[in-house]
Amino acid sequence: MKINTCIIYAIVFLGIWLTACEKDESKPGQLAADAVMFDLPGTQDFVATDLDIKEPSLLSLEMKAALREGTASDLHYVTFDPDTTKIDLYKEKYDPDAILLPALNYLFYKSTVPLHVGNSFSDPAIVNIGFQNLLRPHSTYVLPVAITALDGIVQDPGTRQVAYYVFKTGQPLYVDHTGFAVTATASSTAGANTAARAIDANTGTTYWASATSESLPQSLNIDYAREVGFSGIDIFYPTSSNINYNTTGGDPRVVKIETSTDNTVWVDHGTFPVDIRNTARKYTINLPSPTTARYLRATILEAAPFQSGNLTFSVVLVSGIMLRN
Repeated sequence: MKINTCIIYAIVFLGIWLTACEKDESKPGQLAADAVMFDLPGTQDFVATDLDIKEPSLLSLEMKAALREGTASDLHYVTFDPDTTKIDLYKEKYDPDAILLPALNYLFYKSTVPLHVGNSFSDPAIVNIGFQNLLRPHSTYVLPVAITALDGIVQDPGTRQVAYYVFKTGQPLYVDHTGFAVTATASSTAGANTAARAIDANTGTTYWASATSESLPQSLNIDYAREVGFSGIDIFYPTSSNINYNTTGGDPRVVKIETSTDNTVWVDHGTFPVDIRNTARKYTINLPSPTTARYLRATILEAAPFQSGNLTFSVVLVSGIMLRN
């Protein structure tokens, strides 16, 4: 029994010793904190990108680390992470009006990447940018990114390498009516579902409905309180739980679009087929060319039959009309 116990202890000790030796032999040389930098031109410490905020989309950006000298003799790992504390340094150096990119708008898909033997550059880390439509127009957003770890060793926050990913936003998807009292009238109205409900901020829960006692065509006349330029129109159908195009109907099928600068002389921009039966319950009408006008008249020439119990009416429901830049 004693002999067996001694043998077991000896085997365990030998295994531990061999494992330790193996680890020592395979352990790569530690990268110094100043041995790597961001792969950017010259002394540049930022990357600027124009960001389209008109529609939600996914933008993927790559970033690499570069050795300051030579190539890697061992396999190394570089970790990139946002460092939001550096936004003040960017504002002081470049733009006092810059805005920190909200966490909602970015996600690191790959933050720790290898730097392979014989290479001067790491594999790319990837950060995905999304929900651009929630950002302010004509603004500068900044995402500071730091090399936060080398081979798993956390780098000093005060001296680690930082690069700034800068996003300049352009026009929003829709014309901004802030400061202007937009009003609307309709050819007919069903109860409380007035024309004003087609231009309020609720492009899903509230809606204009034409009167059940009337027939098509029915129209909305919108006054934007000043001349505005736009390239198209988004028409919305209600998303309320009690309204469904498959059972309720009332969704517009054919719409005529006219504009005016004085509410007297009207320009006909065309008659368009509309299919609002989709998940977003929205349809985009692109005008033949950009236009400028104060008034918009949308005339619904055809709509799906509106069902109320066992009765069918020629009623149209419009939850919103938005002008596209």
